[in-house]
Amino acid sequence: MTLVVAEEEKQAHHLRSTLRSTGDRLDQEMRRAKQAESKTEFAELRVRELTVRVSAAETGKRYAELDAARANEEIRRHLMCIESLEKQVKQLQADVRVLERQRNEADDSASRARDTARKFQIELGKQQAKEKGIEENAIYGRKKWFVTGHNEGWDAGHAEGFDDGREDGFEEGRRYGIREGRELGFKQGRKMGRKEAFENGREQGWHEEHERAVRAFDEFFATEVDEKDYTVSIDPSHQYLAIETACFIFPSFLIMSFTQPLSSPGLASGRRRPKNLPSLPPSAFSPPSTGTSDMFPLPPTPSALFPGEVIDANVRYEAFSHGLDLVGTVATGVVLLKTNPSVSAGLPLAVQPSTSDVRVLSEAAPFELGGPIPSDYPEPSGIPQHLHTSYADAHEAPEARSQVIETLKWAFSNSRLIDIDVQSDVMSNAAKYEVFEGILVKATNDIPGDKKVPIVLSNILPPPHDLSVPIVKLLADPSYRNYQAHSASLSLFPNLYVKFTPPMWNQPVPGPGDPTSEMDQHREWKRKIKMFIGPVLEAFGYERIIFGTSPSFAIPSLPNPEDWFALVRESFAELAVEQEAIDAIFSLNAKRIYGP
Repeated sequence: MTLVVAEEEKQAHHLRSTLRSTGDRLDQEMRRAKQAESKTEFAELRVRELTVRVSAAETGKRYAELDAARANEEIRRHLMCIESLEKQVKQLQADVRVLERQRNEADDSASRARDTARKFQIELGKQQAKEKGIEENAIYGRKKWFVTGHNEGWDAGHAEGFDDGREDGFEEGRRYGIREGRELGFKQGRKMGRKEAFENGREQGWHEEHERAVRAFDEFFATEVDEKDYTVSIDPSHQYLAIETACFIFPSFLIMSFTQPLSSPGLASGRRRPKNLPSLPPSAFSPPSTGTSDMFPLPPTPSALFPGEVIDANVRYEAFSHGLDLVGTVATGVVLLKTNPSVSAGLPLAVQPSTSDVRVLSEAAPFELGGPIPSDYPEPSGIPQHLHTSYADAHEAPEARSQVIETLKWAFSNSRLIDIDVQSDVMSNAAKYEVFEGILVKATNDIPGDKKVPIVLSNILPPPHDLSVPIVKLLADPSYRNYQAHSASLSLFPNLYVKFTPPMWNQPVPGPGDPTSEMDQHREWKRKIKMFIGPVLEAFGYERIIFGTSPSFAIPSLPNPEDWFALVRESFAELAVEQEAIDAIFSLNAKRIYGP
């Protein structure tokens, strides 16, 4: 039994070992199976990748084949283009050879034509020289016999007409000399009379004002000062006032001394002191014009420089009703500006009786500067006629300049004088001035120098201006520098004149009235006016400045032209111009330009 049991255990042990080895082998085979399975999966992945690559390669191959086919087509097309271009080159080469042959033929023809022309020029020169010699001989013969006949005729005519001409000339010269001498004597007598009357009136006024001031001073002291404490003494040799008490009162020329001591019972007891002295005019402390003391200089007086005659060269037809009395100086002549060509010539009927002694030097008929060229005016009349127009910003447009130039050329050819109202600020604006100057140059270039008519510009002296700009700033302002430069440039037109008319300053012209505000405005206007007179007077001289009282047509007429006359006269007088310049500006220049 033991052996059986031992054998069974041995067999069992063997079976267990066999089972273990079988299990190990089974595990090993399972691992190998898993490895084989993973290899199989990896192989399948590789197969799928290769399949994809193969399909992509086949697709790329098809694309390459298509590209190769397209490239072959392009190559065939380019080969066809090359063949066509080769044919064109051959055709162009043939054309070039034809053109070269034609050029050679043209060169030969031109050479033959030049030779022929040279021969004709030689013959023509000979013929012209022959004709010129014949013409010069004829001219020389005519001149020779003309001089001979002229000398013989002059001798015969001079002997016959000398006596008759001497008698007629003597009588005519005598009448002319009497008339000129009477006019000159009248002017000089009126000037001397005005001067003497001014001196006499000033001295008489001083005496009256002095006596009035002394009486007022006496009345004041009689009512305000105690006669027991104050004594008044007057120095009759110098006509000074001296009041003897204990203080000094200075309006410069009046010295008062108080002689009563400070310990006087009257002052110590608080006696009433005099009130503030009344304000006396400076004439009370100034000597008359015949005084001998150097300590009493004459007070400043307005200038006594007056024109001998006034001609208002810029009067609107409707402004004539205001009259022609310019601060005591009656205008003897006018230049009328009509706004309507149909207005009848001559003075307005409403003012003819009161201005019968006024002579109309010329009447100005209007025309449109940028409009169509007029056909039949100014109409002839008994009064000399000329044309006037207005230049505005609209005429500076490029499309309007050609019409403006053509209209001005017509005016220069059909009028003895042109008045231009410049309503554009060309004097202070450089761009506007260049356009305006270019228009004048182009309009006058084709006119010969001896046929150029006078051009009179208004509303540029003084130009448009802002009165709020102080004079110190105005001197350095670019607009004023442009005004100086443009004045000098305009003066280079020898037939151009400047009319001194009221400016466009957006304020009424102040008069020399008594209120302080009006006097301040009057002085300010004079300062500004003198600023603008200087460059024009320096550039044009007084021979090309003309006085007028009506402003530009862009603003209303002046209600009081005499205020403008006073401003202009005083401005020129304070610039220390001579009497000759005053007479030229206010009358002589207008007579010379507008007169018949």
